[in-house]
Amino acid sequence: MSGMAAGRSWGRPRTFVREATGLTKELSLLDIFVYNTNNQNIGLGVLFILLFVPAFYPGASMLGGVLVAGLLALAHAATYAFFAAALPRSGGDYVYISRTLSPLLGFVSSFNWLVWLSVYIGIPAAYFGQYGLSSLFRLLAAHYRNPDLMRFADFWQTPLGIFVAGTVLIVVFGSIFALGTKIYFRIQNVAFAFATLAVAVAGIVALMTSRETFIARFDEYVRAVGGVENAFRVAWESSGYRPHPFDAYQTFLSLSLPLYIVLYAITSSFIGGEVKNARRAQFFGMPGSVLYCTVWIVLLIAAFQKMVGYDGLGAIGAADPAALGLAFTPTFVELAGAVVHHNLLLILLIGLGFLLWTYVWLPINYLASTRILLAWSFDRLMPEKLSYVSPRTHTPLVAILVVGILGEICLALYAWHIVLASIVGIFGWIISFILTAIAAIVFPYRRRDDFEASPVRWRVAGLPVMSIIGLLAVISLLICELVFWLDPFVGLAYFPNVQILTVGVFVVGAVLYWLAKTIQARRGIRIEYAFREIPPE
Repeated sequence: MSGMAAGRSWGRPRTFVREATGLTKELSLLDIFVYNTNNQNIGLGVLFILLFVPAFYPGASMLGGVLVAGLLALAHAATYAFFAAALPRSGGDYVYISRTLSPLLGFVSSFNWLVWLSVYIGIPAAYFGQYGLSSLFRLLAAHYRNPDLMRFADFWQTPLGIFVAGTVLIVVFGSIFALGTKIYFRIQNVAFAFATLAVAVAGIVALMTSRETFIARFDEYVRAVGGVENAFRVAWESSGYRPHPFDAYQTFLSLSLPLYIVLYAITSSFIGGEVKNARRAQFFGMPGSVLYCTVWIVLLIAAFQKMVGYDGLGAIGAADPAALGLAFTPTFVELAGAVVHHNLLLILLIGLGFLLWTYVWLPINYLASTRILLAWSFDRLMPEKLSYVSPRTHTPLVAILVVGILGEICLALYAWHIVLASIVGIFGWIISFILTAIAAIVFPYRRRDDFEASPVRWRVAGLPVMSIIGLLAVISLLICELVFWLDPFVGLAYFPNVQILTVGVFVVGAVLYWLAKTIQARRGIRIEYAFREIPPE
């Protein structure tokens, strides 16, 4: 077929790059549930909440905060589940918003997603060394009382150690995705089972250990890795921590940490075209996984609060680790590991299992990013090469390479503290969530035929349930935005440079859309035709 014939049909530009994406429907309900549960990340969620809430939000309730965050995330997760069932296509809210509100908003929103997904490829790649390998090797150093292992544990906290570990992960997962998406999901599900067992064991250790026993074992553990005597008492004295009564406002501010976890049960929307039985899988995998993760996090936090005490957690989290003779603050797995550090089998189980939680955001965000690029290219907003899908592996090889490079850049920026911090980008990210919720409100009216043909054409008192859920999501997400604006540690109000970045992302996205539309118009291709239709599978 000639180049002219390949790009045109009967003398008229073809709407899409080709008649099918080349991706295959091979992902099950279990695959999607684990994918979204991993993206909430029980292990890192418990780590951040135990490490930071008692220490830096005086009087905040950890348990209350997790429950409120889970409630706020439910309507948001259900909104994406409705769309993923009604429009089961790859590309996530790019498809939902561009076909319901406007092509410009759809592209800008997904460009916003791509920027922050790239950031959160680099950051979890860093967490693998920063939190996972460092904790594991310090547990081993305590068991063997080996200073060489302790130095190796400290290495993973350095910029070079963080970068090396993260680079290996990005290369490994890029290679896995190139070989086939289903291969990744097999690995994901096995790793998830082991990681779940590990946090369950850590929780049981915490639940069965008295506070007096914990203090004695913690002191022994710190001594074993070269730290000071009476470490628990030193943490209290050096941290300046003081007990506080319950504070509702501090609890509200501390919602930034559990929301950082439970708002992300939605990323399977980006691989929607590859999901079997989309309605069942996406509803179980999105709002269902929010409930699952919320329960797990509550149980684990309750167990560790019982063992260490709320104020004990605050003192350890607020103490300068150097005062304890340590290079970095102990994580919750080390608090459990300290109790059993004489038992090699248990510390390997807890340490390796937690290691499997530290990186899981990376492959999830990696995969979602490739589907955004593919969806753009399929609509002719980006070069056609980005939509190339290998006929052998059914994977978008060019998109995988591009995303790997973006993730590597963000890893370096984070490892050397050049520009990126963990949570400060969430405010801008939530703007895309709000646009999706608004699209859900109007979808049953603006695309009535598509809604009526969907498996979620449910109504209550004549009103589409999808619209009601979308409205609830807008309200809950605006509350979340208030949290991520006011929080004194990660709130956008306190980071003028990130405010500029947040606005800049949307401006750059709009400019890119205008350029793509202009360039394609000069080639005789009206890209607006694509947005009148639902993309083919």
